[in-house]
Amino acid sequence: MLKVSYRCSYYVVRRLLPLVAVAVPLLLSGCSTDEPHSRNSESASVKVLEYCPAMGQFVNLLPPYSEGDTYADICHKAEVSLSSGGIITLGGFGGYVTMSLGQHIENRPGERDFCIRGNAFLQQGSEEYGNSEPGIVLVSVDENNNGLPDDEWYELAGSEYYKPETRHHYRKVWHKNDSTLNNPYHTQPYFPLWLSDSVIVAEGTCLASHKDNVQGMIVQRVLDYGYVDNRPNTDTLGIAFDLDWAVDDNGEKVSLTYCDFVRVQTAVDEVNTGIGELSTEVGNMFIFE
Repeated sequence: MLKVSYRCSYYVVRRLLPLVAVAVPLLLSGCSTDEPHSRNSESASVKVLEYCPAMGQFVNLLPPYSEGDTYADICHKAEVSLSSGGIITLGGFGGYVTMSLGQHIENRPGERDFCIRGNAFLQQGSEEYGNSEPGIVLVSVDENNNGLPDDEWYELAGSEYYKPETRHHYRKVWHKNDSTLNNPYHTQPYFPLWLSDSVIVAEGTCLASHKDNVQGMIVQRVLDYGYVDNRPNTDTLGIAFDLDWAVDDNGEKVSLTYCDFVRVQTAVDEVNTGIGELSTEVGNMFIFE
């Protein structure tokens, strides 16, 4: 069992993440034929069960930290932000949020099952490049019926999952006094201020860099499917996820009839001059009727 933790007295969370996968062709099952933008959608009230960002330039801002805030306080602020149409940051690699909709998310065979908004946008006049800051999605079923996200987790294998350059079980240690992310645009502390410890240990799937230089601008290539904060919210298919993509810790497909918990984790470890680190931002979720 792998552990990823804020190394502090109140927080340790178990995470099951895929082992290194061999390169295999993308399966057709990875590309659903569903067209969710043509269906009615239903907004969902999100419950934030865990909010655990890594270091990042928007940490302590999205949501805002106030002196004396506890871990419970910041989780509540994240929940309020999502419920009011705002966004929260996950910081750099490994930061994550765990959410529940208070109901099963049913697996609709052959169709996408739910959407997660971000704040991605496309470069003007381009369908290939934008500000993609992808986060992977993991799901879990409350098998022990205790209402807590402490059962097995399954990654939804996006378009990059089986590519040889994708690193599974990538590990990074964040130190509170690390200044490598600092930029002049955001001058608040980048380490979560509600933590009593000074170290964050993160482990998970890390995608290869997908940046490019287009006409002197650093841009990110938009990934095909399966990642949060990768495509604009207007692209309903592009921000939709399918439980049929679930894989276990060996990269083998798993058959799920529903899930109870959803986790989004920043899946890139990259800092670019002028724009700072890539950090997944997460908005509200909704399910399809």
